[in-house]
Order: sequence, then structure tokens, then C-alpha cells
Amino acid sequence: MTAIIGRLSLIIAVPFFVLLFTNAKPGIGLAWDFANISGLFSAVFMLILFIYSGRPLAKPYYDGKFFMNLHRDLGYAATALAVIHIGILLIKEPLTIEYLLPSASWTMLSGLWAMILLMFALPISLPSVRKKIWGTQKSFKRWHYGLSVAIMLLILLHIVGVGFYIKEIWKVTFLSALAVLITFLPLLPRKPLERGDGPRKRNTGILASWLTCSFMIVVILLSAGYALLANSDLPYE
Repeated sequence: MTAIIGRLSLIIAVPFFVLLFTNAKPGIGLAWDFANISGLFSAVFMLILFIYSGRPLAKPYYDGKFFMNLHRDLGYAATALAVIHIGILLIKEPLTIEYLLPSASWTMLSGLWAMILLMFALPISLPSVRKKIWGTQKSFKRWHYGLSVAIMLLILLHIVGVGFYIKEIWKVTFLSALAVLITFLPLLPRKPLERGDGPRKRNTGILASWLTCSFMIVVILLSAGYALLANSDLPYE
């Protein structure tokens, strides 16, 4: 468990500190910054889904339920953060509803379509539903991966297109390269899993849920901390 906690912490921390605290931008407002950074973390959680895709890994040496629940719960967390992102902006400034209309810029429409596809993907990816739609697990995985890549591309276009927090060429390149690298991970051939001593630890699904909830709390606190710091007089570059 220590390894997965460290890996998740690294994946979350690197984009947060590299993209936001290098050539840092002044705060827009507490609610706006909190909402926008929550949206950025939604994108990070989406990337993590490509790493923990539901297939068992060598470490931690847990049963398959852990990895399936982790993928599912990370998807819920990514969606919740996206809802926080949109919801707070709409509450703070109702006129932002114009960004969700067909006349909005492609930058905003790409984010809107990413949210629509994400909300669409959640229910039809549930085991009880997907079995009725796709005949085989292979067909579902192919569709699920393609839709996930499309969502990730739309999110990337939205983040880069807004161009406030991530405007510099090197930041755009860094984020784009990171996204491309991670989204292609599921296509790479996998090494055979090394067998541990004895059977995999069973009944670990609840641990995945607790792990996701813990990191959800962490990113919310990070979003709040960034908003407070960006809108204070303290230097944070």
C-alpha cells in the first residue's frame, strides 16, 4: 500500500507544483481559483485512471476487487471534482452559464463536451449495464478506452485553451506530453505479473474506496490552499 500511496502522491503533486507555482499567476478570487484548481485535479484523476485501469498489478499484492474498485472510485472522484469546478463557478457568477451555450468558444465547449461524455460514461460502464450493451469484455474495453481518450483530449483542449494558469509554451508542452504518455500506457505490452508469497490478500475492495476518499480530501485541501495563497499578499512563486 505504501508504494501506491507514494505513486499517487507523486502524480498529483508534480502537475500541481510545476504548473501552478512556476511563473505563478495572481489570484482571480477565492471561489474562482478553488473551482478552477478543482477542475485541474479532475483532469489529473482522469490521467490516473489510465494508470490504474482496473487490472491487477504486482504491487500491492491485493485481489482484483481492489483494482476494480480503485478504478471505479477514481472515476467517481474525477466526476465529482468536475461538478465542483462547474457548480461553484455557476453559483459565484451565474452569467458563466453563457459558457455552456452553443455560442460559446471552442475552449469552453470542449470542457462542456468532456463533462457530458464523462457523465455518459459512468452509468454505462457499470458491470450490470455494460454486460447488456457489449457482448464481450474485450469489446467494452476497446470502447471504454476510446471514449476515455476522447474525454482526456477535450479536457486538455479546455485547459490549454483557457490559457490562464497554463499559458507558457513549456507548460503546455509539459502537460500535453504527460497526458499523451499516460493515455498510451494501457496500449503497451504488460510484463507477466510476479507471483508473491502465497495468495493475494482478499477483501481489499474497501481499501480502494478509503484510499480514493483520502486523496479526494487531499486535493480539495490543496485547491483551497492554493486559492488562499494566490489571493493573499504572501509570495508563492
